[in-house]
Amino acid sequence: MTLPGQIEFLHPWVLLGLPAVVALGWWVGRRGPIPALRVPSLRGLESLASIPRRHPRRWRAGWILLPLALAVVALARPRVPRGETPDPSKGIDIMLCLDFSRSMAEEDFRLQNKRVSRRKALETVTQQFVGGRPNDRIGIVCFARSPFLVSPLTLDHKWALNALRETDLATGTGIGWALLASANFLKRDSDRSKVILLVTDGENSAGPRATETVQAAIQAGIKVYCVLIGPEVVPPSAASGHDLNRAARATGGQFFQATDSRALKGIFDLVDQLEKRALIQKRHVAWRELHPWVVGASLAFLAGGWLAAEGFRRRSP
Repeated sequence: MTLPGQIEFLHPWVLLGLPAVVALGWWVGRRGPIPALRVPSLRGLESLASIPRRHPRRWRAGWILLPLALAVVALARPRVPRGETPDPSKGIDIMLCLDFSRSMAEEDFRLQNKRVSRRKALETVTQQFVGGRPNDRIGIVCFARSPFLVSPLTLDHKWALNALRETDLATGTGIGWALLASANFLKRDSDRSKVILLVTDGENSAGPRATETVQAAIQAGIKVYCVLIGPEVVPPSAASGHDLNRAARATGGQFFQATDSRALKGIFDLVDQLEKRALIQKRHVAWRELHPWVVGASLAFLAGGWLAAEGFRRRSP
């Protein structure tokens, strides 16, 4: 239950006790006859007996009823929101599986009108992608002939990106082994949603193909997105049967091609949006509790009434 001014009650049904407090106040202060002797000659004044009942300590009732009403409000747990905050436990796990073969040193991409290597373009786009997912645990597996873990799943994205920049290129392209290693690193960890984003610039040249190892990802419920980068474009007629396309589709993912930095960034942005749309991130609200203040006010009124009553009693003869 939320009232204007953003005050909410955690247990609003407790407020049903307030009418009982009001009824108690009415009963204490109700009008009624006062003790009197009937005199025959004053029988015509009988109606004057219906006046508020006098109670020698009637004024003290307010000092009891008001704290009682405040106690009811406190039990209803009034609070105000401090704002919504993301729940980090509701993110997903993403393993970036990046080709770091020597062909990634080819300078056929452009960034800010400057020729850069495929690796530089990939690192730049990866940094932007990671920066847009602060609640996701992200790990990095790089591969050439063999895969190697650059960063385990972590929320310390700055550390993971620094480790990526310090990684050296090597020879060979073992896509199947890299996909298998990424799936193994993901499935060991948690029961959250899992995604592999695999980026390569060439055909598999070492070990099994992606379609031969993708079963591990399928069994673990991991979605795989595959991105083929470089100036060569696989025609649509061949793309449907491409090994990376078949592997991605088998997991519910997609296959993309990027011939330049702009296209690569667009693909990463699309994957980012697809996964954010698929994941409805629950958020929790941080609250500032008001009931301690209400309890304090109730006790203050109760103490004030008791002190006032003691002072009145001492002044009375």
